[in-house]
Amino acid sequence: MAEMQIGPGARWFEEFEIGDVFHTQGRTVTETDSMLFAMFSGDMNPIHVDEEFAKANSPFGGRIPQGFAVLSIASGLQERLGLFAGTGRGLGEQTIRYKRPVLIGDTITVRLTVAKKTDRPDRDWGTIVLAYEIVKADGTVAIEGTQTVLVANRPT
Repeated sequence: MAEMQIGPGARWFEEFEIGDVFHTQGRTVTETDSMLFAMFSGDMNPIHVDEEFAKANSPFGGRIPQGFAVLSIASGLQERLGLFAGTGRGLGEQTIRYKRPVLIGDTITVRLTVAKKTDRPDRDWGTIVLAYEIVKADGTVAIEGTQTVLVANRPT
């Protein structure tokens, strides 16, 4: 069996406490992000890729990045925290609530709050429910939801 590689900022299940809050660095959502996501995913909705269509038909005044593109960027920001680098076993569930648009050029951060912990004595991991908020630079919460993450127990 391969040796478990654990990142320097990783936490074991036992090290998370309800109420812990984590903040990511910021990242500006670019036109390139939106176009690459459109090509990768096939989501070529004209509100994302056709400026003239979006100017005429979007309630946001022009093109906007795909919601899942913003979630993907947020996922990368979370990963950069390193909380689950080697201790994360999987994502069990995620809820998403879109509250405000993220526009091309907006800078986002992610705020994570540990909302619930469930030990799994029959497993070598437990579950952590994180409430997350994707926050724009002006403090507006654009997207919120929860993520259930499977996290390894500290080896005995």
